[in-house]
Amino acid sequence: MAAKSKAKPENTGAEQKKFYKKRSLYGKSPFGKLSTTVILILGIVLFGGIAAFTAYAVISHMDALKASEDEYAYLRGLAGGIENQYDADGSIRLSALDNEMRAINPDYVCWIRIGGTNIDYPVVRGSDNEKYLDISFQGEESIAGAIFMDYRNTGERLPHIIIYGHNTRLGGMFTDLKMFLDKTFLEENNKITLIVNGNEIEFEIFSARRSDINDPAYDLNVATTRYFGRFADRIGAPIRASQILTLSTCVSEGNDDARMIVQAWR
Repeated sequence: MAAKSKAKPENTGAEQKKFYKKRSLYGKSPFGKLSTTVILILGIVLFGGIAAFTAYAVISHMDALKASEDEYAYLRGLAGGIENQYDADGSIRLSALDNEMRAINPDYVCWIRIGGTNIDYPVVRGSDNEKYLDISFQGEESIAGAIFMDYRNTGERLPHIIIYGHNTRLGGMFTDLKMFLDKTFLEENNKITLIVNGNEIEFEIFSARRSDINDPAYDLNVATTRYFGRFADRIGAPIRASQILTLSTCVSEGNDDARMIVQAWR
């Protein structure tokens, strides 16, 4: 009887490897290619969307700052074209500047001007220190806000006046305060003028520094007539000072509490 031939055993292990390899995430499956392509496309779309949004935000920000500067350029032009009315003795009977500015915004209190800088603005005072952070002089929403006096500065005789303004990318508002850190610039431009009720009041700068919200310059409780001498000594004001003017703006140092402070006396 003829011997039966043995069938060649199947290589089961090799076949299984081929089977799982075809279905593996690391294999050359068309589904694997599709997933990689989709992820890549989604990544590109996401990155492009973020880039487009960032560009839009930056452009919108710069446009808003430009609109703010245009508004104040208009107000400067308006202020320069009006004249006061005087009594026979030469005293001002009606300040045309105050009259014009208060017709636009009843919160107007004075005008501030510093030679050698872009600081030449009307100053307002609100019912708190929040309103004019994002509202312009003419009452429009604005990231540049307005130049404003501390709401606690009320009354006829103020021993200490604080005025705030933003630090902007286009160099407007109180951005130029940092220029006073240069001693040479400070020596050549050490006067600040406030126009109050038609009268020009001049202050002389004695301090320009980087500080924070805990600086004694912000303490209006101590800076009263009764304790003025103590306050003036704390901030290093000249002994002859009878009134202190403090200008304040934020500083772009990644610290929300950082401030640029310029102080003057008369």
